[in-house]
Amino acid sequence: MSELTSVPFLNVRDQAFRPDSAEVAAAREQSWYAHTPLGLAVLRHQEVSALLADRRLCQGGAESVVAHGIDSGPLFDWLTSILINIEGPDHTRLRRLVSQVFTRRAVDAWRPVMRSVSNELIDTFATAGECEFMADFAAPYPARIICELMGVPAHLHAAFRGWAGDLGLVFSPEVVQHRERIESALAGLGQAVDELIAERATAGGSDLLSRLAEAEEGGDRLSAAELRSMVSLMMFAGEDTTRHQLGLAMHTFATHPGQWRILGERPGLAAQAVEEVMRVSPAAPVLWRVAAESFTFQGVDIPAGTFITLLVRAANDDPAVFGPDGFDITIPRAAPHLTFGRGIHHCIGAALARADMAEALAILGRRLPDLTLAGPVEWRPAVGIAGPSRLPLRFAPSNGH
Repeated sequence: MSELTSVPFLNVRDQAFRPDSAEVAAAREQSWYAHTPLGLAVLRHQEVSALLADRRLCQGGAESVVAHGIDSGPLFDWLTSILINIEGPDHTRLRRLVSQVFTRRAVDAWRPVMRSVSNELIDTFATAGECEFMADFAAPYPARIICELMGVPAHLHAAFRGWAGDLGLVFSPEVVQHRERIESALAGLGQAVDELIAERATAGGSDLLSRLAEAEEGGDRLSAAELRSMVSLMMFAGEDTTRHQLGLAMHTFATHPGQWRILGERPGLAAQAVEEVMRVSPAAPVLWRVAAESFTFQGVDIPAGTFITLLVRAANDDPAVFGPDGFDITIPRAAPHLTFGRGIHHCIGAALARADMAEALAILGRRLPDLTLAGPVEWRPAVGIAGPSRLPLRFAPSNGH
């Protein structure tokens, strides 16, 4: 592998490693990439953006657990079956079928549900002037939304939320320690989804699960196994990721009170606020890829099989692209953040995630003025699905909508 002079080293396997650290910022200033114990880490916006769309790379989800010694069993089988880790014609086929239910028009039809659930949850703590945001809003909100959209009965909402949270642990550095818990969630969720699919086969419905089961093109439909994998991915992405992205959003606003005041006064900025939050505080600060073939990129020879860590968090605030402005929801950014990925693996549920976040933040900004932190924040690991596990907030008490 050819070298730049003085290429930095980042120990991405160290549990203390942080994608938003001064160490990473210094490495980004020095070079567009760094060496790691696993392969390469890519640090700058231009290179991360290009490699996310490069078809010579494939998803590194399964390889990330192989690096931890997990190369068989239910967890490994699930990772290799979900859309984000499927390549080639199979990926194209599945994405074409599933994309039918995630159009902008379909997502817009669900916005009243998002607004209703947001207000219902805020009603439970708005008059108190404080809340533990993760338990009181961030956890139940996206779980309620995705369960409502899929037609999951109310008595199963808590179970689905728990399973989705446990699935999120597959992307943590402690995946080996959590393996049994993750595989138990897969078993529980799989059985519940099979039962719901069987019900839809006889009763039908207009919910998201029914629409997925009925999605068809040229006589092709999702198999039962494909539908199960798709629902498990949707639960993880639509619940666990959004939960922690909401927590990161509120933490970011609590430490930028001027920006929160602007959002409360100008709720029309909510969609732009979502983009800015996901730029500076992404719940997925790192994405992984593996070289499917040998190639040369920016003068660096990359052998087939090279594990590549794409530091999205570092790319999203690359000063060469975004300047020194920091967090500001009033500034339209000329370049996009990379939190949803790019290319064929761009997040298929991005429109739903954006709507989820925008509807919630617009109402939170209006109903919880004078937002501040109310105590110590507890955090998940900084690599994997990142975000607060506990976020106490204080605000001016309010009544009504």
